[in-house]
Amino acid sequence: MKTIAILSLIASVGLLYVAFAPQETSFDREFKTFIATYGKNYGSTEEMSFRRLVFNANMQKAVELGKLNPLAKFGVTLFADQTEEEMAARMGAVDPGRSRANIEFHTDTSKTLDFLDWSGAMQPVQDQGSCGSCWAFSATAAFEGRHHIHMDDETEKYSEQEALDCSSSMYGCNGGWYEAVWDMVSKDEFCSLSSYKYTARKGSCQKTTCDKKALDTGYKFISKDEASMHDALKSGPISIAVDASTWSTYQGGILTRESCGTGMNHAVVIVAYNDEDNTWKVRNSWSPSWGEEGHIRLRYGENTCNLLYKPAYPTFD
Repeated sequence: MKTIAILSLIASVGLLYVAFAPQETSFDREFKTFIATYGKNYGSTEEMSFRRLVFNANMQKAVELGKLNPLAKFGVTLFADQTEEEMAARMGAVDPGRSRANIEFHTDTSKTLDFLDWSGAMQPVQDQGSCGSCWAFSATAAFEGRHHIHMDDETEKYSEQEALDCSSSMYGCNGGWYEAVWDMVSKDEFCSLSSYKYTARKGSCQKTTCDKKALDTGYKFISKDEASMHDALKSGPISIAVDASTWSTYQGGILTRESCGTGMNHAVVIVAYNDEDNTWKVRNSWSPSWGEEGHIRLRYGENTCNLLYKPAYPTFD
């Protein structure tokens, strides 16, 4: 059955590839280099053929994205052989569509756009794997950064797995939302990662046996304008939800609205604003080998990739 499913996918992707680049041969050479670089070991000739076609189609899309946006570079990444469906599984931002009515909004706006960078307050970029747990990684990273800044403590790595397992209103690897994590750890302390390891799959909640470390006092939303977001960034990193549909082949540079979607499917963290190139520096959870050491730059002032969807941050006052 698996072989039949793969062959049917080969047929559909193959049609797409033929439509895009019927005579292309340079992509095949890049595919061989990709296999060697990332240590790919496909289990069958059918799988190899399928991944080759997916790779070629993705590289053609990267070419088209580069034409739309010459400020960014698109090409071979660790996700170059992944289908759109497989990438969508990593984009697990699911807005529950309900929030507590008493949540405050950050409405102050920056008068000047000064350089801001909280990268030094953050733990290393993580890898969520194929689990749609971006929401847990976004919530945890924003918590870590702001707790370190506001509580003036040693940097601590908290447990995305706890967020995944114990946020009972969320859907585990099928998606969730950062608010649920901050709600949870306002009532019961966040566990350390060392005591509650990440497995990239949802399990039963084990927080009664882990090393509990820290609470928040809730969270705030941010008004849907980028000047307010810049003002909010003065006090620490910000969780955002974006449309990451075009990110799989991102290698570096500045993403503009021309090369971005306008939906919402992925949760990440703003950690900096650079006044020299007028960009947000955004931390992802697809490993440090993706993008610019695990980060991506989004053009400020354009609602690039729909970054204004619902920005928020945990509080510690």
